[in-house]
Amino acid sequence: MADATKRNDGTATVKLLTVRQLSAALNIHERTAWRLAALAEGGHGSFPRPLRLAPKTVRWRLADVEKYLSALAGDGAG
Repeated sequence: MADATKRNDGTATVKLLTVRQLSAALNIHERTAWRLAALAEGGHGSFPRPLRLAPKTVRWRLADVEKYLSALAGDGAG
């Protein structure tokens, strides 16, 4: 999967995931995703840190999730 796609105006669009999409991609419960995110925001673990776009709008960069999965798989790309 590509992290960014070029739009017609030449700018890049970064793909963001909701907690539902993130948990489905990682095959974990949404509550587990929130717990891992809380640890990451506290500086613990290697789970991708979420982006807080608004008080109730949280997203994860697809590229960060892909790097996390690569590191877990031992691909050395993260």
